[in-house]
Amino acid sequence: MSSINLNLLVCGFILSILVLVNTQTVHRRFEYKYSFKPPYLAQKDGSVPFWEYGGNAIASSENVRLAPSLRSQKGAIWAKNPINFDWWEVDIMFKVTGRGRIGADGLAFWYTTTRGDYTGDVFGSSDRWNGLGIIFDSFDNDNKHNNPYIMAVLNDGTKVFDHKSDGSQQLLSGCLRDFRNKPFPTRARIEYYMNTLTVYFHNGMTNNEADYELCFRSENVILPRGGLFGLSAATGGLADDHDVIHFLTTSLHSTQQQGAGQQMSADEQQRLAQEYQEYQQKLQQQKDDYKKEHPDEVSILKKAYSPNMT
Repeated sequence: MSSINLNLLVCGFILSILVLVNTQTVHRRFEYKYSFKPPYLAQKDGSVPFWEYGGNAIASSENVRLAPSLRSQKGAIWAKNPINFDWWEVDIMFKVTGRGRIGADGLAFWYTTTRGDYTGDVFGSSDRWNGLGIIFDSFDNDNKHNNPYIMAVLNDGTKVFDHKSDGSQQLLSGCLRDFRNKPFPTRARIEYYMNTLTVYFHNGMTNNEADYELCFRSENVILPRGGLFGLSAATGGLADDHDVIHFLTTSLHSTQQQGAGQQMSADEQQRLAQEYQEYQQKLQQQKDDYKKEHPDEVSILKKAYSPNMT
């Protein structure tokens, strides 16, 4: 065997090891306290477990309508508790729909040190935030024909968002993507890992969950620890419905973190398991109550999904 072939073989072997090691360094854990999804998204009293919403936002069993298609509406939903992990991935499924060819104003994902307003000036949340905003901007304020646009904006708590220029001089990065009036729900996957911020987008043209494309990736992004997740939306003279179907949070943990003693204690695991069991029991109780209150609908569903008997 020639020395060149031997070197290629060794390089390929080393590369395969590096890829294997890299795939083994990230441990993923679903964080139900920082998530919501249908069915039974909202409870009978209208509350969303582990979340608070306000303004013109409305929660149902199937989605959270942050802002309805009426003029000058604002609403938001915020997690009740700050996160207790450094790295994370958030998957947001949403629909922005309106009658006109042009809509307004848009919605935003937030990761900030403090909870924002429910009727604030920046897409329904507070200006001068400390942290990250991922903004889905529907309306072209600067008439440059570059909307709808998805952008990341960092703020240290002192800067005022420039609506007139659509934040073009303040954004970290972004991409031109149309997220209005799609046949299927659109999705955004936002990942923050090892100070790298990556945003993927699903354009809602198919129902294939794997049809994500890269919007942008930015390195050396330093976000404050222990922030709060939130979503907000607003309408203006033009108006769209801004519906969020699910918000799924996954914490990301490296092997080094696990080895450094950051695994949960047995008491913490037991406490979380008990809380999750209680949450599941509440959901089951809601299902049972629904069956009692709507026996006819349940009977129809059983017939529709039962196998044909010959």
